[in-house]
Amino acid sequence: MRFKFIFTSIVAAMILFACTSCGVRKNSVDADNSTLQNDEYNPVSSLTLTEVEAAALNNSIKVKVYYKTLRGDKLCSETKLLQFTDKDRKLDVLASKILELALSGPSNTSLVKTLPEGTKLNNLKIKNGVAYVDFNEAFAKGLQDSNEAVFIAYSVANTLTEFKNVNRVAITCNGNKIESSACNFSDLLRNTKIITDIESALPKTDYSENVFLEIELE
Repeated sequence: MRFKFIFTSIVAAMILFACTSCGVRKNSVDADNSTLQNDEYNPVSSLTLTEVEAAALNNSIKVKVYYKTLRGDKLCSETKLLQFTDKDRKLDVLASKILELALSGPSNTSLVKTLPEGTKLNNLKIKNGVAYVDFNEAFAKGLQDSNEAVFIAYSVANTLTEFKNVNRVAITCNGNKIESSACNFSDLLRNTKIITDIESALPKTDYSENVFLEIELE
């Protein structure tokens, strides 16, 4: 009888341990899933730029700027070297200079300038994780096409959220709120679904019969 009691106790303890382990494992998996979901909006470059870190930079920093692909269906980043002076060692100023790179256009021929022609940056301020960006009237003129408006909005948002201390982007035009059915320009999060790599940005090769006929034979 005593042996039976001990055996029963051992079995009960094993079942309790197994249940507890399952519970711990489930919580761990849930935590991992939560991390993956949060990472969706984390910067690709994991670049943190605080006022202190900006002061420690050696007058240059590598940044990622997002442009539309030549195929016109995605955004792709181009790494650029941002040069600045000692007077520029402030977060707002450096972020403004990065948008100036976006306005100047890409070097890679597989990418195209995304921001509307004639767009100029009026002001940029970063406060509590939000980048407040104000452009001139030329910016708004490029938003008439809702499809183009999406690329324009997220080329700015994805570029600025490369910094960990920028979580959201609010865009205005001459201080006025932008009304658009394409997206909410007042509250833009990082959009990874619209991003592709440079290989996928290349235009499709035409393998039609006409192309082959143009090839000179030896």
